Amino acid sequence: MNLGDLLGPDVLEIMREDPAAVREALAGMHPADVAEIISGLPREDRLRVLEQFDHAHLGSTLVYSDKETVRMTLNRFPAEVLARAIDPLESDDAAEILSFIPEAKRAFILEKMKVGDAAALLRYEPGTAGRLMTSKFVRVRPEQRVQDALDNLRRIDPAVSTVVNLYAVGANDLLLGVVSLRRLLPADPSATIQSLMTREVITAGPETPQDEVARIVSKYSFNALPIVDEQNHILGIVTVDDVVDVLVAGETETVLRMGGVAAEEDAAMNYFGTSIFRVVRMRLGWLLLLFVAETLTGSVLRYFEGELAKVVALSFFIPLIIGTGGNAGSQTVSTIIRALALRQIRLRDGMRVLLRETSSGILLGVLLCVFAILRTLMWKSGPQLALVVGLTILAVCAWANIVGSVVPLVAQRFHIDPTVVSAPLITTLVDASGLAIYMLIAKLVLRL
Repeated sequence: MNLGDLLGPDVLEIMREDPAAVREALAGMHPADVAEIISGLPREDRLRVLEQFDHAHLGSTLVYSDKETVRMTLNRFPAEVLARAIDPLESDDAAEILSFIPEAKRAFILEKMKVGDAAALLRYEPGTAGRLMTSKFVRVRPEQRVQDALDNLRRIDPAVSTVVNLYAVGANDLLLGVVSLRRLLPADPSATIQSLMTREVITAGPETPQDEVARIVSKYSFNALPIVDEQNHILGIVTVDDVVDVLVAGETETVLRMGGVAAEEDAAMNYFGTSIFRVVRMRLGWLLLLFVAETLTGSVLRYFEGELAKVVALSFFIPLIIGTGGNAGSQTVSTIIRALALRQIRLRDGMRVLLRETSSGILLGVLLCVFAILRTLMWKSGPQLALVVGLTILAVCAWANIVGSVVPLVAQRFHIDPTVVSAPLITTLVDASGLAIYMLIAKLVLRL
C-alpha cells in the first residue's frame, strides 16, 4: 500500500476492509504526511483513523496535525492514552498540544506523564518564546577539553534537539558562551572550550514574543537561539524548525486578514477539512462590513446623479477610476504592513512614509495620466473628458497612496493589528472617495 492509495476518503474504505494494513502503511510514513491525509477527512472519521495508532505514532502525528484535529483528539481520547502519547514528545511540542484543552483535564494528563518539562513551559503565555523552547540541548563547561566534549557527544541523549551549537555554562546553568560543532571538530583536542567559545551570546527572554524570536533567528541565520532569565541563566533553546512554524502561522494569518477573512486560530486548517459553515462564518463578518461600506459608493453616485445625466460618457470611466485607485491602495497598504512587520519603519517615521508614498503616488499618477488621456481620446470622448479622466487618475493615485500609508500607521499607533485594516477595506474607502474626486474634477473642467 502506497501514499496514493491513502489520499482522500479512500483511506476509510480501506480501513473498514483491513484496519491492520492501514495501520501498518501509516506507521511507515512520516507523521507530517499522515497528518496531511487525516486533515482532509471528515471530523469523526479522523478520530476513527487515529484510534488505530499506537501511542508513539499518535503523539508524533498530533505534532503535525491541524488545531481542530488536535482539539478533537484531546477531548475524545482517554487521559491515559493521551499521557502515553504525549509523554515521549519534545517539551515544546507537548506544551503546544496540551495548550488546546482546559486546565482541569490538562492537569489530569500531566499527572500521568513522567516528564515535567511541558508543565514548566505552560507557565508562559501563549505566543512567547517560553512556549517554544526545549531544555534538551548540549551543555559543556568552559574548562572542559575539546576531546572530552567530543567524547560526551557520543553518549548524548538522543532526544537532544540539536548538536550544532554547544552552550558553555557555569554554576546554576549560567550562560558563559557558545561554541559551534563546526569549530570544535577541527580544533586541537587538548584545547579548552573557553579558548574557542564566543562570549557575547545573543539571547532572548522567555517572555519575548515569538515573532521577535523569529526575527532574531532570521537576522543572524541561527540554528537555535538560547533563552535566558534575567540573571542570564539558560532556560532552554528555540530551534529553527519551531521558528519556521511561527513564520508559517504568522504568514497564514496575515494573508487571511489581508484578504478580509477572519483570521481565527482554526483558519489555517486543511481546505477540504474545513466545514462550509465555518468558512461562511469566517468570511461573513468582513463581507457585511464591506457591503455596508460599499454603500458609500452608491451614495456618491446618487449625489452626482445630475452630472452623470448631463454627461453620460462620465459613467464609462467609473470602473477605470475605482479599479486604479483600489489597486494603488492595495499595493501601498501591503508594502507598509510588510515594512512594519520587518521593523523597517517605525511610528516616528510616519511623516517620511507619508511624503515618500505621496511622491510615488504622484509620479505613478502622472505616468498613468498620460495613458488615461490617450485611451480616452481613442474612444473619441473629446479632449475635455480626456483631461477629466487623466487628472482624476493622477489625483486618485496620490490619494490612494496617502490612505494606504496612513491607515496602517494609525492602526499601529492605537495597538490594532495593521493586517486587520485589510486591502478590501482600503479598496472600499478609495472607491467612494475616488468617485467623489472624479465628479468634482468633472464639475470644474466641464462646468456642469
